[in-house]
Amino acid sequence: MSLQHNHGAAVSGTKSERKLKALTESLGLPFIKQRLWGKTLFKPPKHWSQKTPTGKQRKFIADGYIEVPGKKDIIVEQKHSDKHGTTEEKVFYDLKKIEFGVYGKEHELWYVFTGDASQDIEVYKEFATEAKRLKLPVKVIWGFEQYKKELEKYIKEV
Repeated sequence: MSLQHNHGAAVSGTKSERKLKALTESLGLPFIKQRLWGKTLFKPPKHWSQKTPTGKQRKFIADGYIEVPGKKDIIVEQKHSDKHGTTEEKVFYDLKKIEFGVYGKEHELWYVFTGDASQDIEVYKEFATEAKRLKLPVKVIWGFEQYKKELEKYIKEV
């Protein structure tokens, strides 16, 4: 029995998250999806609304968290694009989250852009340029292969 999906981007995102998780675990590291404050769950900046209309704490959810023995752990955000779409501009909201310290400084923050179209999407390139210009604490990575190489390099560094 196959499931019918009404949102192709969600299906594509789930597949790409599984691939990122598998690459991470192939290097012997856990890719944590469990919701943990300060690791995969983050509060908005104080000057943004902190509560939902029903009074619950607003939160941002990272795509994953990697525990790296003897090093800073890594918060992972992934943007996957097999084709162009309207969700691309959301990365500019992410720049503000980074700029306002939503992710904190305790862990590394990696933004991984994956998918056939990702390297051709101008707003992703602009995200990388702006993050560098603003000297934001984020590593921008292009593609699954580079992600694996960067992770291998990171865990081997002394």
